Amino acid sequence: MKQEMTSRPTQQSCAKMAANTNGKRASCNDSDLDCNEKRRTRAQTRKIRSEIFENPSTTRMTFMTWDVDPIVTQHIYDDLGVREILVDDDIVEKLRPTPPIMVNNGLFPPKPRKVETVHSHPGESRLRPLQQTTPCRWMSRKHDRQKNDSTMGQVPWERLSDELLLSVFSWLNKRDLSRCMMVCSRWHNVGLDESLWGRIDLSGKALRPAALGYLVARGVTVLRLARTDVCSPVFHDEMGLNCLSVQECPLKLQYLDLSMSNIEASSVNEILRLCSRLVKLSLESCSVSGETLRYIGQCSDLDTLNLAMCTGIGEDHEAMAYMMQQCNKLKSLNIAWTNLNYPTLAAAVSNLPRCLEHLNLSGFRSLLTDEAVYMVVQRCPGLIELDVSDSSLLTPTTLETLINGLPSLRHLALSRCYHINTAYLVNLGAMPKLATLEVFGILCEIGIANLKELLPRVKVNTRLFSTVARPTTGYRWTSIWGLKCPNM
Repeated sequence: MKQEMTSRPTQQSCAKMAANTNGKRASCNDSDLDCNEKRRTRAQTRKIRSEIFENPSTTRMTFMTWDVDPIVTQHIYDDLGVREILVDDDIVEKLRPTPPIMVNNGLFPPKPRKVETVHSHPGESRLRPLQQTTPCRWMSRKHDRQKNDSTMGQVPWERLSDELLLSVFSWLNKRDLSRCMMVCSRWHNVGLDESLWGRIDLSGKALRPAALGYLVARGVTVLRLARTDVCSPVFHDEMGLNCLSVQECPLKLQYLDLSMSNIEASSVNEILRLCSRLVKLSLESCSVSGETLRYIGQCSDLDTLNLAMCTGIGEDHEAMAYMMQQCNKLKSLNIAWTNLNYPTLAAAVSNLPRCLEHLNLSGFRSLLTDEAVYMVVQRCPGLIELDVSDSSLLTPTTLETLINGLPSLRHLALSRCYHINTAYLVNLGAMPKLATLEVFGILCEIGIANLKELLPRVKVNTRLFSTVARPTTGYRWTSIWGLKCPNM
């Protein structure tokens, strides 16, 4: 009995195990069928895609539109209690916004992509998209600019006209302009325009030989060379200027300041020989010669001349007389402390132009006399400013001459004229336009205070140095005769 009882469960369990095994086998068969179906579907899809990309011309495109069965639509309208609005077919076509969808054999095509064939296993190939890198934003913009440029091989600067390029160069200083002229021949030609080189300041610099000549030949009109070292020669033989005469002179220099510059007399003559258009000239503290005065006389338009403290013209009275006779348009003249001898000073005084308004004759200690001042008053009755300081031979007679002969005089300098009695200075109040009076070294502080009370409308001792015909006065060290010169 026990054996039968034990055998029965064993048979039941075996039956169950057999049923489970059959079920598993059936499920495995079903799963195998599904896998095979999926594999066939994938292979078919892969084949269709390969045909699309390999032979796009053979692909047949169909159009599909969306529509609803009219019977079903009528039932829906009846249930809602509404009726269909009839519209013309033309209007329906216009109101239909959705374009037809292109379908390839009933399947939606994928997004077009560049593909490459990759062999992962022998005899097997599959498709994968190419890795395309998108350029940066600045790279794309640069590419667009290069693509849109109609003039290939040209930079934007070359498309500018000469007028626009000239206006750009006008904002540069002379050093940067010289560097730009070395870029190309076109920039060099534009940079040689005379409007860019009108005013130049080379004060305190050292110039190599012929450098000044090349600079002046560009059309400079205002040139400041104060305290400048100028090496000889000024003009190079290749420039072709040495063989020209004054009438054939191409230089346009009008304002020249050579005050306290280190330059030879021959170089000064070389410049003045070709600069016959000078209007204002300053050779203060320079070494000159009689030939220099003759070249100055050829400047017929000269109206301001500063020869203060010049050396080398003390004994050439003929050249001084020639210069004074030719420069008949002079309005400002400064020949202070030039160490002239008496014949040369007499030649200068007796040939002064009648249009002279500003005159400086200071520094002639034992040469300037009352007779010389009287001649000055007779030659130049329209003087506005007169400086006769450091003249020890002048007497109160000079004051009477000035009061009677110069009614337009506004500034008078009598500093260190020790032979003029201080009591006669009060008589200067009779001059109607006298505004300033310089009497340094004559009166003490108490005497100056008393003189100010006796002459209330005259300012006493306001100028320590004379400003007659000098290019730079006061704090305006970057300009000459009121014209601003840009630094090089």
